[in-house]
Amino acid sequence: MNTQRTSTFLMANLGAEVSRIFSAKDNHDEIQMRDCLERAQKILKEIMTIPDMKTRVVEMDTLSDVLTDTTRSNQIFNIQRKNLTSYFTPFMLKVMASR
Repeated sequence: MNTQRTSTFLMANLGAEVSRIFSAKDNHDEIQMRDCLERAQKILKEIMTIPDMKTRVVEMDTLSDVLTDTTRSNQIFNIQRKNLTSYFTPFMLKVMASR
């Protein structure tokens, strides 16, 4: 299957990477957590190259800051895991429905 890399597809993939970040954090695997964060940041950069996402720069920048913060031991933001992962649920559902 050759899935087009739309903003929805990339956001769903970003959600999967966020889940991996939390899993690595739960397992106290700093290396895996940093690798996941790096992949997540690459996905965010790719998302910003898509024309329909140009109007969401502030949201994507905030999301980038939040993802980085989740990997810190002393977090600045008070965003719960379930809230962050639920942010990505509509994207995942939309991609799955399009199959």
